[in-house]
Amino acid sequence: MKKRLLINLALLVLLLTLVGLIWLKPGPESTPQQRLVNIDIKDINSIRIERLQADTVELTRHQQYWTLTAPIKVNALAGKVERLLKISQIIPPVSYPLDKASMQRFGLQTPVARISFNDMELLIGKAENVNLRRYVSAGNQLFLVDDTFLHHLTAPLSAYIDNRLLPDNVRITALTTPSIQLQQANDHSWHNSLKPKQELSADAVQMLFDEWRFARAISVKTDINNQQGETISLQFNKQESMHFSLIKKADTVLLINNDKQLAYSFSTEKYQQMTHLK
Repeated sequence: MKKRLLINLALLVLLLTLVGLIWLKPGPESTPQQRLVNIDIKDINSIRIERLQADTVELTRHQQYWTLTAPIKVNALAGKVERLLKISQIIPPVSYPLDKASMQRFGLQTPVARISFNDMELLIGKAENVNLRRYVSAGNQLFLVDDTFLHHLTAPLSAYIDNRLLPDNVRITALTTPSIQLQQANDHSWHNSLKPKQELSADAVQMLFDEWRFARAISVKTDINNQQGETISLQFNKQESMHFSLIKKADTVLLINNDKQLAYSFSTEKYQQMTHLK
């Protein structure tokens, strides 16, 4: 009996020892998976998109802000740039060496689009229907990736344009619309030139200016054909100014910046908020 007990204790000690060794033994080191572009997002400063059916789009980063530099120069939509940058970080589930036969076979000889991050170019080829993946090449590598991003590369030009009406950090010092003309006197009080007897509070004026500062258009269009209407003017820091042509439609309002050839679309309700003191 005593002998059996000793054997059981010995087996228990052996078992615990084996469990401890397994638990303490480090697992195999995971090899970092290859991304489509071996550049960190924070190091990407330029994006170029060449499309078969549309203008080439070029975007450039200055500090933390992105600008659309071609085919027109205007602030870029941050959300769209973010989605483009994420394409560079895709980890493809399938990768092959690339040869000339594959270039033709998978639509890379005449790609649907090309996108470059800094100087690293991706060719976007055909899609395969079995796993809903698309062929992409980078250098001498062929990848199959989930077909979820092509629409970001083939979008109309307006999809890349920032829909904010005004740039960041502006301080509005005067506003003129068909219904209101706000000017600040030397004693810092505000006056509506169209209604000289109207008493205005500084808070009400600043709330109205905030409507303009944070205004985001429903959409931005580039094909405006130099439409002319009543003039809206904003002055910044008593030096810079911006002018818009006002076009009223059934349920929308267009504010057209003829200098930049852009038309910003707002709902009638939003425009009312931007032109009436509370």
